[in-house]
Amino acid sequence: MSATMRPAQPLAVRQSTATGGAEAPSPATPEGGTEPFARRVLVVSADIGGGHDATGRALAERVRTLWPGSRVGWVDTLDVMGPGVGRSFRRTYRTNVAATPWLYEFFWASIWRHRWFATASKWFTGAWAGRRLAPVVEAFDPDLIVSTYPLGSAGLAWLRRRRGLGVPVGAWVCDFAPHPSWVYSELDLDLVVHPAAVPVAAVAAPGVRLGVCAPPVLDRFHPGDRVEAARRSGLDPARSAVVVACGSYGFGHVEEAIDALVGIGDPVQVVAVCGRNERLVERLAALRLPPDRLLVRQWVDDMPTLLRAAGLVVTNAGGATALEAWASGTPIVMYRPIAAHGVANAALMTAAGVAETAHSPNALVACVRSRLVGGQAAGATAPAAHPHLPDLGLPALADARGPVGDTRPASVAGRPGMDRLPPVGRPASWPLRPQDAFFLHVQSERVAQHIGTVLELGPRADGRAVAAADLVALLAARLPAIATLRRRLDNRGRWRRPGWIVDRYVDPAAHVDEVTVAPGDDGGAALDRFWSEPLAADRPLWRILLVSGLPDRRTRVAVKVHHSLGDGMSVIGILGRLLDRPAGRAAGPQRPAPFTPEQATVARPERGERLRRLGLTARGLARLATQGPAPVTGFNRPIGSPERRLVTASLPAAEVLRAARACRAHASELMLALTATALGAVRPAGAPPRLRAMFAVSRNPRRRAPTHGNWTGAVNLDLPLGRCSPQDRVVAVRQSLRTALDSGEAEAAGLVMRTMGALPAPLHAALARRVYTSRHLNVIVSYMALPWDSRLLAGAPLRAAIPVVALAEGVPLGVGVLRCRNAFEIGVLLDESLADIGTAFVAALRTSLTELLDEVEAGDEGGAGPGGGSVERVPEGAPAGRSRSGVPRCA
Repeated sequence: MSATMRPAQPLAVRQSTATGGAEAPSPATPEGGTEPFARRVLVVSADIGGGHDATGRALAERVRTLWPGSRVGWVDTLDVMGPGVGRSFRRTYRTNVAATPWLYEFFWASIWRHRWFATASKWFTGAWAGRRLAPVVEAFDPDLIVSTYPLGSAGLAWLRRRRGLGVPVGAWVCDFAPHPSWVYSELDLDLVVHPAAVPVAAVAAPGVRLGVCAPPVLDRFHPGDRVEAARRSGLDPARSAVVVACGSYGFGHVEEAIDALVGIGDPVQVVAVCGRNERLVERLAALRLPPDRLLVRQWVDDMPTLLRAAGLVVTNAGGATALEAWASGTPIVMYRPIAAHGVANAALMTAAGVAETAHSPNALVACVRSRLVGGQAAGATAPAAHPHLPDLGLPALADARGPVGDTRPASVAGRPGMDRLPPVGRPASWPLRPQDAFFLHVQSERVAQHIGTVLELGPRADGRAVAAADLVALLAARLPAIATLRRRLDNRGRWRRPGWIVDRYVDPAAHVDEVTVAPGDDGGAALDRFWSEPLAADRPLWRILLVSGLPDRRTRVAVKVHHSLGDGMSVIGILGRLLDRPAGRAAGPQRPAPFTPEQATVARPERGERLRRLGLTARGLARLATQGPAPVTGFNRPIGSPERRLVTASLPAAEVLRAARACRAHASELMLALTATALGAVRPAGAPPRLRAMFAVSRNPRRRAPTHGNWTGAVNLDLPLGRCSPQDRVVAVRQSLRTALDSGEAEAAGLVMRTMGALPAPLHAALARRVYTSRHLNVIVSYMALPWDSRLLAGAPLRAAIPVVALAEGVPLGVGVLRCRNAFEIGVLLDESLADIGTAFVAALRTSLTELLDEVEAGDEGGAGPGGGSVERVPEGAPAGRSRSGVPRCA
């Protein structure tokens, strides 16, 4: 470990391996204090050449090693910048390097010589890329962002500067020599691969926080047995192989280099790796040289083995190929490096002793002859060891959680030299999405927008009940990897939507309360108080209550978050990151290597799909416009106080699913029908036979448990409450729900929410408060399914999870249904004015399921099945029965 650190020096914590290659996989808890908990990591790269993607794959591989179970997303910066941008940039790059190198050199020199030009170009590309990356970052909700492409880093720096991107962001320089477009002082950490590159980067971006890491390559690139590698690669082990590899595009004077190398004679076997350059393959094949003199390959799948077999690598850019050769312990010769970054890389690599540079065929032959003696590599096969951050610097970046306004990694804060860096100003805040700000606007002193769950826990494996200290310890370890629970509101002005600031540190003890109940008390009163109390607005909007003192060392844990932080899916996602699998349970089948991260791009639909969605949304808008107001019922009344009552119930999953199969309905449709029956049983006298329910639906099944934001849509359903057979009610609800889903109502509602968000904040708030009331809905119903079964919270087994939904103005009843493995858990949140119907409601739910099963069994014995077909709308007050077509209808 370095004893002192001067301002121009990078972060350095231990010595690299002797080869300078990628270090061995880290232990369970890597150095730097970062715990091995799963994270959401977004890789920002670009398909232009192969180096950026190669570095991204190396980082993704190391993420899996460091934090097993992590979710890794991948976005191509050029793809998101617009249609055709990637193709245009790649064509321009190839043209500049191959045909107009003077123009490429002019641009390179300009960004070094003229600070204003570098600043302007970085501002322009940053604003362009940042605006396009924003929805990708928002949708993926990463805890950590790593960039391997300069334009991606520019976009992330712009998002940090203009929109308060609060999660740690790092940039990895894929070239040996950085330049002004590579490094950004706004980011938390910029990584170079050698101490010799640190002064260059420091001049390129004053104030940048720098670190040195080992070459960011896959673990498969490492020194090994050259003879065995030669046999596996189809080479003659008795001869020295010289690999000529000039990147994926095969740039430069490749044929000239090969002609000189082939002329050396028998001691050398030349292998030409041409990448995507098919014309180069054809020209080399036309030489008609025998394979023992020249072996031509277009794309090599097993490059690590080939590099271990080589006695020397000849390249000309100093990018991924050079770093892979360096990590493999193979000597490098830079031959007539390409313009701009290639020349800079060659000069710095040569100065650092990592490579030699040859500018003519004779010089190249002399380098090869001096390196290869008797078919063996002469001298050391790697540069001298140098200090670097372990695990490619990922733990240091993940540990970047200093105080607000200081984005320096906590692992380096206070170290000698680091305190001389200029302080980073208070960051801007990331604006809330319109869907999230909606729930801030509709909140009032009497109607809080809190959602969450109540977890029923058994005793821990050591026999004791979970204590508050256990939860605090768990949160202290997990919060650094869960950005959602570190979001705090920021007032961005009267006319602008509020924003999020992601705090680098949150005290978990300030968010956990414990209540110990007396014998015979199940904690219901404590939970009622918990759901009645508002969340403090000066800290992250979540809270946890532990109810202890229950029999058999059981505990209840209530988790409450503000609806602006997320919807029910997000709550499930947060819980999934706090829960652990029981010991001995495998995490599932291991992903095959190499690991392919998921695409995080917000994909643009094809033209036909866009037209279909447009038509569907138009139909949905028409449906919303013609729905009319919700019925006037005795349920709906002004909410006079914030006091709430939570009533819970549990239905056996086997019985619910058996009834759903018999009615040919989804479990959500069946639960809606049972809810309608229970509401009919407790409705006040004189209430209409139908009730307008707002039902949350997910229209994007590919989203896997996001941990932040409101991503579900909603449809309005008229639930039949009147006299009706249980099976006919299921059919009526099933048809009503499917009609609503097919009508485009959810898509139209999402469009309306986004459009409202474009208005100034006061108008947005006024419209939100007008639409989210009893004028348009009578009851709120939510249905979700847990994506996992057995889990532990702080070592205690999870036995049940009961959902809790938020209420709306004039809507004092909300029903949440959560499908677990063995039961359907129901949470009913009521205003104090309806507290007397809670027990009757859950009793009616159980009775309605029993009656439905009885009818199903009777039908099975008599051979009669459930009603089918479409459902006619029944006027209010019409008698129960069937339409003339025989379709069931309910009064």
